Amino acid sequence: MSLSLNRISVYMPHRLNDEELEAGFIVRTQVFEDIMHNLLSEKENSIPQHYLIVGQRGMGKTTLLRRLDLELRKNPECKHLVPLSFPEEQYNIDRFSKFWLNCLDALADTLETEGNKTIASEIDDAVKKLSAVTDEKELVEQAFQTLQLFTGRIKRRPVLLIDNLNQILDRQKDNEHWQLRNLISKPGAPILIGASAEPLKEHYSYQAPFYDSFQVLFLEKLSFEELQFLLRSLAEKTEQNELVNQLATHTARIKTLYALTGGNPRTAIILFQVFANGFSESVYQDLDSLLEAVTPLYKARFEELSQQLQVVVDAIALNWDPCQLEQLREITRLDNQQLSPQLKRLKEMGWITQTESFTGRGTAYEISERFFNVWYLMRRSSRRQKRELLCLTKFLESLYGEDIDKVAGAYLKDGVRDLHHVTYGLALAEATKDEQLKTQIRERALDNLMEQDVPYETMQQFEIPEKYRQTKVEEYYKKIRLGMEGGDIPEALDCIEKCKKLDEKDHVVWFCEGHINHYNRNNYLGAEQAYKKAIGLNKNFIFSWIGLGDLCQYHLKKYDDAENAYKKAIELDGNFGHAWYGLGNLYQDHLKKYDDAEEAYKKAIELGENYAHLWNVLGNLYQCHLKKYDDAEQAYKKAIELDQTTAGLRWNLGNLYQYQLEKYDDAEELYKKAIELEGNLAYPLHELGNLYQYQLKRYDDAEEAYKKAIELDEHSASPWNGLGNLYQDFL
Repeated sequence: MSLSLNRISVYMPHRLNDEELEAGFIVRTQVFEDIMHNLLSEKENSIPQHYLIVGQRGMGKTTLLRRLDLELRKNPECKHLVPLSFPEEQYNIDRFSKFWLNCLDALADTLETEGNKTIASEIDDAVKKLSAVTDEKELVEQAFQTLQLFTGRIKRRPVLLIDNLNQILDRQKDNEHWQLRNLISKPGAPILIGASAEPLKEHYSYQAPFYDSFQVLFLEKLSFEELQFLLRSLAEKTEQNELVNQLATHTARIKTLYALTGGNPRTAIILFQVFANGFSESVYQDLDSLLEAVTPLYKARFEELSQQLQVVVDAIALNWDPCQLEQLREITRLDNQQLSPQLKRLKEMGWITQTESFTGRGTAYEISERFFNVWYLMRRSSRRQKRELLCLTKFLESLYGEDIDKVAGAYLKDGVRDLHHVTYGLALAEATKDEQLKTQIRERALDNLMEQDVPYETMQQFEIPEKYRQTKVEEYYKKIRLGMEGGDIPEALDCIEKCKKLDEKDHVVWFCEGHINHYNRNNYLGAEQAYKKAIGLNKNFIFSWIGLGDLCQYHLKKYDDAENAYKKAIELDGNFGHAWYGLGNLYQDHLKKYDDAEEAYKKAIELGENYAHLWNVLGNLYQCHLKKYDDAEQAYKKAIELDQTTAGLRWNLGNLYQYQLEKYDDAEELYKKAIELEGNLAYPLHELGNLYQYQLKRYDDAEEAYKKAIELDEHSASPWNGLGNLYQDFL
């Protein structure tokens, strides 16, 4: 269906007929399809899944609710459901009895529209009778029961499509919230689909009535591709054929306007209406036309605010960049007790958002709708601030100027100063025809952007070419690897953060952060979070599971988690020996599953983990737990064969000979060799003293061995004890 240009709705989708609404519903289709799929999956008497659609003003919440209403009315598969729609603002609801009475009115309206005037009339009569009930709690229950009665008669489950749900809940008390929660949580209860400018605090507070009651669906800003699709679709549906062609050839201009207006669908539609009248000679004139179009709306919205709220909005808007609390105190001259409730209220109303500061640490605030900020600056800012804004927008004109290469060259010479200058540079790179200059400018701007103290979300506002991304990631990976191997840890961590800016969903980067926190910084909780983040992004990356297993076993003492991690690693790749080795240590040292430990160690050895330490721990398992002394002897000998220089391997075999196999001469030789290899260790001297005292009856040699052990470590109790026994029992 084609659309008339004047039937494209900006603010009031309720004025459109069904055909116009369906034709103009272009974005938010995925959210719409997901909700409809879930609604059709609801059983007759299931406990309902409720939905909360969250988005700032202009993000399409109201239109989405209208589209759901249309589909529920028209789709033959939805005959078991009945949509109840309401005005965008239900100002009369100051108690929940009125909410349910409004639901009855909405049901009567729907049935009357469908031609069922008899039941609609009966509902009207029932509502009149309910008006005689004076007790609020009783009225709520009776109104709800009446709704259930009529929806039961028509055998259709109600779907409540409620705009500005947060405003309705804000007007009610907690006990009323609990009453509503109880009513809508029963099998077969109405399904509630609400819209709100921000998430409900009642949904996230553990003790609140609506904790975890809604599936929250966020309407994010449109991507640049979605904006292009919306503009092109509107042009085709309104039969603006020339505009369709112009949109294809003015990509750079649309891209720069997108950077200023953001991904707000309402602003995008206004943008389309401006473009439908023809492109102006400069992008700045397009911007000016947009500002003219939104002035009545923005002016009225601002003037609705109280005087003190206007002061706070004025301070944040004129600052342009996110404004810290300390700055706001200085600008507004309001103290914390005055300022905090104003900021809270503005957040609740969707005027401002809380973000991380670019220039400092801590929380900062900015205007939610960036195009409002542009409009406000153009109307309100001082000469100096207007000049700064013109610097931000002047590049749009230069995109089509004849001197674009000269401007680009000046940019390279001048250098990059801040985020706005980065945006300016990327726009210049988009416009210049000189490919070499294009590359130089883009890389200069992006290199500077990587040095800016901005979060990942801010980075996503910039289009970063994949080739640049890959080159930078490889460069950072090299430095990260050096850091993990014992190099410059701070530089490695800095490179990790830069990689996150380029792709926060890169699981390898999160693994590297976990590894460095684990092995280089002893930040075990940070390591656990990073490993789990890496696993959440890619469950098939074996190294994250092994790192998590080692961390849980050796540092966090979470042995069940360690076992699960090793088993997951083995499930992914059963031929990776380190996972079997870690599992063997876990079974031997902590879970006392000695047969399983033997199997794990043997599997690791079979897979090529043929190193001395593994044979040594297998020998310990045989000697200390499984009592397989001959097997222990062979394991220790294999360890010594692989490693001729580590003293501990020899004294372990010496202990086996002394205490289990009674090969005392061999034990003496092994202890002496261990002392020869590492003469500063007390332990082999102490064990040699025990051998001399208890087995070989060489008491003077025992005394000498104990004394040398004490000389090396006078704080070790064992040689002192052995010497005391020697003096008491034999000398």
